[in-house]
Amino acid sequence: MARSIISLLLALAVVTMAANSAVARQFKKPAYYKLSNEPYGVVSTDFNNDGNLDLAVAEFSGQVGILLGKGKGTFHPARYFSAPGAIALAYGDFNGDHNLDLAVIEYGGTGYSALGIFLGDGQGNFRSSATYQLGVESTSVAVANFNGDGHLDIAATNEHGSGKNGKDGSVMVFFGNGDGTFKAPSLYKLPGQPYAVAVGDFKGNHHPDLAVAEDAGNSVAILMNNGSGKFRHTATYHTDIEAICVAIADLDHNGVQDLVVGDAIGNVAVLLGSGDGTFGRATLYSTSPTGTTEAVVIADFNLDGNPDIAVAVSGGQDGGVVLLYGNGDGTFQSLVHIGISKGDGLSLAAGDFNKDGAPDLAVPIDGSEVMAILLNTQ
Repeated sequence: MARSIISLLLALAVVTMAANSAVARQFKKPAYYKLSNEPYGVVSTDFNNDGNLDLAVAEFSGQVGILLGKGKGTFHPARYFSAPGAIALAYGDFNGDHNLDLAVIEYGGTGYSALGIFLGDGQGNFRSSATYQLGVESTSVAVANFNGDGHLDIAATNEHGSGKNGKDGSVMVFFGNGDGTFKAPSLYKLPGQPYAVAVGDFKGNHHPDLAVAEDAGNSVAILMNNGSGKFRHTATYHTDIEAICVAIADLDHNGVQDLVVGDAIGNVAVLLGSGDGTFGRATLYSTSPTGTTEAVVIADFNLDGNPDIAVAVSGGQDGGVVLLYGNGDGTFQSLVHIGISKGDGLSLAAGDFNKDGAPDLAVPIDGSEVMAILLNTQ
């Protein structure tokens, strides 16, 4: 009897190992694209209106690289435009010409940062339109129509630079004029060093609200929109150490948006929404021993109808990308690690780069001058 039980356990272990191995091979080996300097933030959309997804990557050396997609999972060599201290970016049509533009955080370190607006020509080229002063140590930007006037607006985080002696952090909201320019910002002070911002509709009232990961606060702050673009800080939820990234999606198929927050020691916190602008307690999923959580995106990577979480990780035993497959009820399975031989993952963007119906990944590599493209074989 004992021998039969042991045999059964060994058989189950073999099946489990085989399943994990199969899942780990869901993505092809990375293809690498040369950049001019170390990359930071990345976004994916169609910049030249050809139906193929492209990439924009912020390089802290002082420029943004545009990699135009060929539609088969490959990209043209990067073309560049100048953006001093580029660290994060977001896209939208800011001047109503039906071409996508870019908002770029130009990191100022211990001095003031800047928000650069770059207008696209619909062919993958960009020109500088305006620059607006931010606070100190700005690191994240998000785009939405916050006041319902039909023009896109911008929210940006400042870890420091407001309040007494500039010690408090803040979120700045810039309202668009519809011509590529923006009004003077509204400022919302937050004490926990706001690091990352994401947009979601937390009440289902079609008003874009904000979730803000707070680095020093070890938390995520919720700013609710009254519908006219004015925000109220309604709650702060503890996550874990140094919350540095946040993403939003309906994780449990109940029509309510939920939060995924990553921290600097290797955890992902999932907070399920209640539909009234409040959230439940954080459930933690470890990404260790792979290292620090740098960025998170949410997509259905294995095409089972449930949202999954992809995490860019650096340091630890081996950086790269971690996948947490969703069960469809707001819970997630054990991590699956995808190593990247050229270094650690620093950020990531998801999109169907080869038009096969499955989301792929673009991963800027920390400490290098390359972008890794991981094609999904699902």
